Amino acid sequence: TSIQHDKPSDSAPVPVWDQERTIQRMGGHRALIEKLVTLFIRDTPEQLAEALGIELQDYESSYIAMHSLKGTSSNFCTTHLEATCAKLLEALKHRDWPQALIIHQKLSEEYLILEMQFKDFIKH
Repeated sequence: TSIQHDKPSDSAPVPVWDQERTIQRMGGHRALIEKLVTLFIRDTPEQLAEALGIELQDYESSYIAMHSLKGTSSNFCTTHLEATCAKLLEALKHRDWPQALIIHQKLSEEYLILEMQFKDFIKH
């Protein structure tokens, strides 16, 4: 039998959401954080869809949507998602449309993982 070590995992990297730091940053008000998380879950898919202006090479709409998402990500201490947004913004600045599409896909996958973590947070 042989063991394969070349493929670590099929899953996307898990975005880091520092739940404790977020709670601390927002004064320990869990109800407020739950409300903000609910709004984030509601609004982020639309922001990701607006960023699909990348396919049309629409710099302005894509950049605005991703800049907004990056700021919101920062508020929730989601450093991995925020870093991916920053990479996408950099690709957009350089009008590197193929790279922007790749990063956008990665960002969408990371968001879905984060969304599950947030929904879990709201349930508890």
